[in-house]
Amino acid sequence: MNDMKEIIDEIKARCDIASIIGEYIKIQPSGQNYKALCPFHVEKTPSFHISTSKQVYKCFGCGEGGDVINFIMKMENLDFMDAVRMLATRCGIDINLNIDEDTKKRLELSKRYQDIHTEAARFYLSNLMSTKNKGYEYLRNRGLDDKTIKRFGLGYSLDSWNSLMEYLINNRGYTEKDLIECGLIGKSTKTGKYYDKFRNRVMFPIFDYRGNVIGFGGRVLDDSLPKYLNSPDTQIFNKRYNLYGLNFARKNLTTRTVILVEGYMDLISLYQYGIQIAVATLGTALTSQQANLIKRYADNVIISYDSDEAGVKATIRAIDILVEAGLSVKVLDLKDAKDPDEYVRKYKTEGYKDAIKEAVPRIKFKIDKLKLSFDLNKDENKIKFAKSAVDIIKQIKSPVEIDYYIKYLSKIVQLDEDAVKREIYGKSYYTKKSLKKDNKFNNFNTKEEKLNIEKVEVAKNGEETTEITLIKMMMKFPFLREKILLKIDESDLLLKDSINIIKVLEKLDPEEVLDFQKLDNIDESYLNTLKEISLELIDINNFHEIEETIRTVKRNALKNKIENLRKHQSELEQNRKKMDDSNKEAIKELDIEIMNIALKTVDLNKRLRSL
Repeated sequence: MNDMKEIIDEIKARCDIASIIGEYIKIQPSGQNYKALCPFHVEKTPSFHISTSKQVYKCFGCGEGGDVINFIMKMENLDFMDAVRMLATRCGIDINLNIDEDTKKRLELSKRYQDIHTEAARFYLSNLMSTKNKGYEYLRNRGLDDKTIKRFGLGYSLDSWNSLMEYLINNRGYTEKDLIECGLIGKSTKTGKYYDKFRNRVMFPIFDYRGNVIGFGGRVLDDSLPKYLNSPDTQIFNKRYNLYGLNFARKNLTTRTVILVEGYMDLISLYQYGIQIAVATLGTALTSQQANLIKRYADNVIISYDSDEAGVKATIRAIDILVEAGLSVKVLDLKDAKDPDEYVRKYKTEGYKDAIKEAVPRIKFKIDKLKLSFDLNKDENKIKFAKSAVDIIKQIKSPVEIDYYIKYLSKIVQLDEDAVKREIYGKSYYTKKSLKKDNKFNNFNTKEEKLNIEKVEVAKNGEETTEITLIKMMMKFPFLREKILLKIDESDLLLKDSINIIKVLEKLDPEEVLDFQKLDNIDESYLNTLKEISLELIDINNFHEIEETIRTVKRNALKNKIENLRKHQSELEQNRKKMDDSNKEAIKELDIEIMNIALKTVDLNKRLRSL
């Protein structure tokens, strides 16, 4: 087979969908087919159906459906090709097509290095579990049970010069060259002898997102330095491009929200307590590459770093990197705990989940931490703090958010909001004020007329903003998109660009996020508004809140239709008055059209009230 389509067809033919799905959830026969409780949403009555003849699945509760590849993509949180590779391996199909010799050798070498790391991980785990040792005592004292230790493959490197090297060479047939390339051994410049790089340490295997062991982190158990030692960069491992725990977390990111922690133990403790959506930065500062990796799986990040000064600085730095990658960021408040590990042990699972819900938006976090640097009892410090806080607010693009934080800052420093606005907008603020003042009495006959027109304009802008906000939710959060599309259609929208985007969204894969770059023929002002709107203050997990937004959009559309009908009705009535008796037939036709419009208006009003 030399064609990818042939390979995919062969994979589908060999992988019985019922058998595959049955490995993940309990299925029960239903005639010639099967049914089950849907794994993609909570339900008590089975609405998830598997067709053995068509080799597809469909949930009539949440709308999820597809073939065996779609199911693996969804359950394992994999992209298309990785799901194909996973199934190909399962059914014995080789999909290494048309690759040159250099690439083939590189792939074979990468596989060899992964095998070496897997053997090393087994060796370390055996050391930990087979004899009494400091490593096992350390992990148990940190509160980890045997199930969690085995789940993460934790191990212990003996306090020995070359025990790992001897095992891998003598028992597994690898060479010193292999082990040096993997970063597992070094060579002494004094004696010329080889030695294990990890000695007398608790070992944390580092997995790639597929679950392959690609490196190690080791924590010292004596006074040796460094306290933590990571594998060096190799052909299969680069800490800038990897995140610890992503192989576990990616399967649980149903709301596309991830928790970012600093250390191995923070992540493992959270996992043991049921918080299984965390990733860690391998003990180093967050990199832009890691942020981009997070973006593949999530749209929202909750940072949960240590609460000390170094942790706060690292948090502020991480915020900027994550925002640059296009992620929405909040910060978890650890209260009196020094790190996530201590917090979850003290406040348990529910306490940590509550802290997730109450996580602080990034701008508020920055302002609050900045405030601690100033004694606000002194006026000169209030001014310095306000100027620095304004620089933070200037980073915001959303006008709504800017207004919120202007109010927030003005309360802290007890300044008039206008003063804060002048500091943010500079000379342009005076221009805006001047324009408003100049227009106050122009073009209008009365104050009442002016007020009414302003209300209409504000309402119109508010309607458009609400609609565009809903569109952005569907673009960024596929799990929301499917639910929203069940409740709304093109007729519920006011803006032509919204309708065009809806048409694109309806064609996307269930897990696909719609990037701005993929939007063609969209009005520039609409696109700018779409980019500026922030979803940071919206609780995407509260679908009651989302449904209220949907109802608001529907109400706005209905009101607009009613307004247009009444306007059209008024025009027809004016035309009727101008006609004389000689146009009786035309007058009759107008009367019928006016009556139809009135009936449509009544019907729309009923629908409006039902919302």
